Amino acid sequence: MIKFYHKLLIILTTITVVSFLILGFIVHNSIYTISVDHQKRELLKQSKHIIQRYQAHQSSRIQDIAETYQANIHIITNGKTETLHTEKDFTIENRKDELLRQLHSENPVYILDGKSGEYLYGVKHQQTILLMSGKYDAVYDLQMQFWKYLILIGIVIMALIFFTVRYINRTYIQPINEVSYAASLLTQGNYKVRVPESSVKETRELYVTINVLARRLERLNSEQKIQRNRLVTTLENIPSAVLMIDKHGNIVVANKTFYEIFNETKNVEHQNYEKFLHPTLKKLVVEGFRTEKPVYDQVELQLSLIHQKFFDTSCVPILTRTKKRLQGMVIVLHDITQLKKLENLRRDFVANVSHELKTPITSMKGFTETLLDGAKNDEASLDMFLNIMLKESNRIQSLVNDLLDLSKIEQNTALDKHPINLSQVANNALDLIQPLASEKNIDLIDEIDEHITALADETKMSQVIVNLLSNAVNYSPPDKTITLRVYQNDKHKVIEVIDEGIGIAEEETVRIFERFYRVDKARSRESGGTGLGLSITKHIVEGYQGKIEVESEIGKGSTFRVQLPE
Repeated sequence: MIKFYHKLLIILTTITVVSFLILGFIVHNSIYTISVDHQKRELLKQSKHIIQRYQAHQSSRIQDIAETYQANIHIITNGKTETLHTEKDFTIENRKDELLRQLHSENPVYILDGKSGEYLYGVKHQQTILLMSGKYDAVYDLQMQFWKYLILIGIVIMALIFFTVRYINRTYIQPINEVSYAASLLTQGNYKVRVPESSVKETRELYVTINVLARRLERLNSEQKIQRNRLVTTLENIPSAVLMIDKHGNIVVANKTFYEIFNETKNVEHQNYEKFLHPTLKKLVVEGFRTEKPVYDQVELQLSLIHQKFFDTSCVPILTRTKKRLQGMVIVLHDITQLKKLENLRRDFVANVSHELKTPITSMKGFTETLLDGAKNDEASLDMFLNIMLKESNRIQSLVNDLLDLSKIEQNTALDKHPINLSQVANNALDLIQPLASEKNIDLIDEIDEHITALADETKMSQVIVNLLSNAVNYSPPDKTITLRVYQNDKHKVIEVIDEGIGIAEEETVRIFERFYRVDKARSRESGGTGLGLSITKHIVEGYQGKIEVESEIGKGSTFRVQLPE
């Protein structure tokens, strides 16, 4: 591609050359015309002198004129030709007949050979014809001289054009090219580009302006990157699924949470939202586009055959500040599945507590009314009713105490920790459970390793072991065995309670640590259980960063295993 500098040089050179050629040809022809006219006038003047001298028989004077003009002179009178002077042979004299044919009056005839420069001149005066032939070099010499000067002037002007164009290029064109190149780099995102300061007054301001523009663009780009990174970081770390779609329904932004919640593996950006959103969500989006107002709703989405989730959904239209035209929409899906579960648990908890309290209170109220109706006078009935009322009040007290314990454990995220003798705690728990086991003739087997220590609280760990042992006794038939193991493996301190009870169905093992959940409700109430023991146990174990698990088989018994970290 030819640069502007070369284009300008070529154009000016071409214009100059063409102008000089046109001027040269015009002047060249003008020189020829003027010179020939001048020669004709001179020849006419001299021809009159020659004829006069000839008629006066002054041959010497004719000789002088011929030598001056270096011409051959011939005079024809009455058909006779007389040569008065012969300088040399001129080939143009072969055209005498042509000239004589043209010479019918006293008007002279002039013939000039453009190639040889020879001329033939004839004039008629009365009966005398004068012919002159020679070579007219002056016109060609003058033309050649003109062309020499014209070429010399052209060379000088070409040099001036070259240096002028070079100056213009260095002063104006090159700075403009540098600024243009810098501007192209700016459009490509290279905001660090700078142009050197110019010493030329006319272009200095242009250089300064482009550098100021580059610095401002660099600063704006940096600020934009910071804002973009903040937005991306916020969107990627926000726990809610966020979608941004344009006014045509194409997805512009989708954060990581959206892909995780909806298990999308393909890139959804630049795709239409209808391909990916649940029909329930599509309705909300359509409503938002139609009304151009925010739409809020809680939706339940069946994401798969087994996964069902609840979302607090917001569809907020994006409107321009000035004309309030719709530009798109932001969709935010906040997962409230856990809140729904907690709400259900709270509802179940309130119902269970109400039920657990209602039964003994109703029983106590009934027995109290019976006593007031006269049964108090019967000592046997009085003792029986009072014992039942005492038992029911103990159940209420146990339930309240377990609820208080559970509440304290949940509120105190950091439990007390200090080195304890876990083996001794386990032995003490066996001693506490022994009377309860003896009532059912259950044999407690001790498989406790000595000197097993742990970072925990004696009271809490005693509560864990007692809960597991009492649970095993309550759900074991008479004449069975319960084994308590305490040992240490490579990574954990382990407590195992193994019974030969009724066992737990596999589908119930995941729920036995829930509050008020009972495998056998009748057996639990008969034993005075509150249904909170295993839930309290699980909270205590997890408070020490441990875990509790159960292995069970219907009719063969269960194994509860607690693992505490080193």
